[in-house]
Amino acid sequence: MLTITLMNQKGGAGKSTVARALLSAGDSNGLRCAFIDADQTGNLARWAMRAAEGGLWSDAIDAYQTIDAEEVAEIVDEIATENNIDLLVIDTAGDASRDHDVFAVVADLILCPIMLSRSDIETARGTANFLYRMKDRAEDPSQMPAFRIMLNRVASRPSKGDREIIDALQATKLVGPNENTGLEVMQILGAVLQEREAYKTMDREGLLGHVLARHNETAPGFAKHPKHLTNAITEADKLLAACFAVAGGGHDDR
Repeated sequence: MLTITLMNQKGGAGKSTVARALLSAGDSNGLRCAFIDADQTGNLARWAMRAAEGGLWSDAIDAYQTIDAEEVAEIVDEIATENNIDLLVIDTAGDASRDHDVFAVVADLILCPIMLSRSDIETARGTANFLYRMKDRAEDPSQMPAFRIMLNRVASRPSKGDREIIDALQATKLVGPNENTGLEVMQILGAVLQEREAYKTMDREGLLGHVLARHNETAPGFAKHPKHLTNAITEADKLLAACFAVAGGGHDDR
C-alpha cells in the first residue's frame, strides 16, 4: 500500500485538487483506493458525497473523515491490517499543527503542493524544514517518509518569472537544521498539474474517469474523448506514477 499525505502549512495551494486527481488516477488504473479527510474544511469528503449522489463515484474507493490525528493513525493501521487497499491519500489541514507529526509517521510520501509564488515557496520551506528536523525526534530516521514539493496549477506556457522561480528552487539550499543554515535543496516531484478547466469540472462533479464515461454516453462519435478531459486524465496518471516511483510500493515493500 502506498500512503500519500498531502501537507502544506497554508491553505489555498490545492491539496484537495491533488487528492482528487490521485484518487481519479488510482481508480482509472484499477487500484483499490481510500482517503482520509483530516482537514476541518471537509472539502474532500463533501466532494465524494456530491460525486456519489451524481453517479460519478466508485465503489472501489473507501472514504473516512476525522480531524483527530490519533484516529487517523488508527484508521491507517486498520487499513494496513486488512491489506486490501493499494493507495491511501490523506488530506490535512493547511496549518502548522503538531498533528503533522502523526500524519508524517504514517506516510510513505509527503507531497507539498505549491503554486509558483514566493509566498508558497516560503510555506513549503517551513514544511520541508519541519520534516527535516523531525529526523532528530524519530526513533529510526531511515523510516522517515520521502518528501517532495509538487508544482500545482502550472500554466501551460510558464512565464519567465515562473521559470526563474523553478530555477531558484532547484539551485538554492533552503532546508537545514535552522533558518540560517541550508544544507539541502527542496526536491521537486517530476510531475505537475497544470491549470486546467478539467480539474474544475472534477472538483464540481466527481472522478475524472467517471466524468469522461458520462460524457461519452451521450456525446456523438466525433465529440467522444474530448482532449480537455483525456489530457487531464493522462496528467493525473503521470502524477500517480511519479509518486509510486519516489516511494516504491509503500511500507510493505521497504
